[in-house]
Amino acid sequence: MMIKPLFFVLTLLPFTLLGKEQHARWLSNTFRIDPSIKEVTLFIERESSSVPVVLIKPDGSKLYYQRHPDNVSWASTSERDVITLWKPQPGPWQATGKIAGEHGITLLSVFHLQMDALPTRVFQNEVIQLNGQLAYKNTTLDANYYLDGLSLKALLYAEDNNADKDAFSLAPLELGTFKDDGTGADTLPGDGIMTAEIIFDALPGNYLFQAEISNGVLARYVQNKVLLYPQPVRARFTTPDSSRQWRLEFETDSDVLADSLTITGELINPLEQSVAISGQGRSIDLPPALQPGNYRWRGRAYVTTMDGREIQIKLKDQVVRVVPPLPGPDENHTLAATSFPLWQQWWLWASVALALMLTVAGVWWWRSRKGHQK
Repeated sequence: MMIKPLFFVLTLLPFTLLGKEQHARWLSNTFRIDPSIKEVTLFIERESSSVPVVLIKPDGSKLYYQRHPDNVSWASTSERDVITLWKPQPGPWQATGKIAGEHGITLLSVFHLQMDALPTRVFQNEVIQLNGQLAYKNTTLDANYYLDGLSLKALLYAEDNNADKDAFSLAPLELGTFKDDGTGADTLPGDGIMTAEIIFDALPGNYLFQAEISNGVLARYVQNKVLLYPQPVRARFTTPDSSRQWRLEFETDSDVLADSLTITGELINPLEQSVAISGQGRSIDLPPALQPGNYRWRGRAYVTTMDGREIQIKLKDQVVRVVPPLPGPDENHTLAATSFPLWQQWWLWASVALALMLTVAGVWWWRSRKGHQK
């Protein structure tokens, strides 16, 4: 069941008026806030392109979009005002302006953010699908109305008390954004359940996980302390052999069952050709590395932990450079022998023959001269 906004008011107080009088007061855009209410949010629908409403307090003073005290937060669009009052003054309030008769004013007092619980052990680069919803008691609020303009984000804060740490390292890491539009990990659009695929891409250590929903006026969050364990699966490439065959090998920690390992991914060669890679076990044969250059890999590992939980790990993206094959000894000899064909080597043989002829002539001349001297 989801709450619809058609003239709906949560039970902020026990009305003492008759039903007809209540309806009349509601149509006059007047509502009463009970003294027990500590916080209330007003959703006020206006005619298109109209100016923000003016709120009249029980004491007759007015609140404006551009001018209001610190205990009031006010967001306004061309057709809606969303106003949150903290410790509001008890009594009858009234909204004046071009309020749309179809939807009018909706009040919410006690609402909260519900979020799926995280596992007790979370691993570095683990992929977890989480659902969140804004709810009143156990009822999901209509996403098309109450969640319009809201954003739900998952943040990770490092727990570090070192004051010398630079500000950038202490800034929260955004892990994902929840959606209710039927795309990505979300199943059904507009059902009030927002879904996100969270990847815990951070170094192992202690963190504070926070899911926060806010539009500048409404703000609710859920926090959990998280100890991030080291990534239990790692991948490495072997060097292509003489026939250009190579493999993708995996190393697993004792936290997971190695026999349960399943891999899916994509390998892109230097020609930008993509090949789907999948397999089971610690070694997967890859297509031959025929093209020298950079090969890019991205993939995920699916494995079972020792306590029986099925997890998904986003493996580190890798770029592997494959060099051309080096010539072997026989290839070197063949290359040297065939570098200059015999018919192109006449000058070499002519030089050798000329050298021999000059040597023989020199020896003959020296001996002849020696014989004449005797």
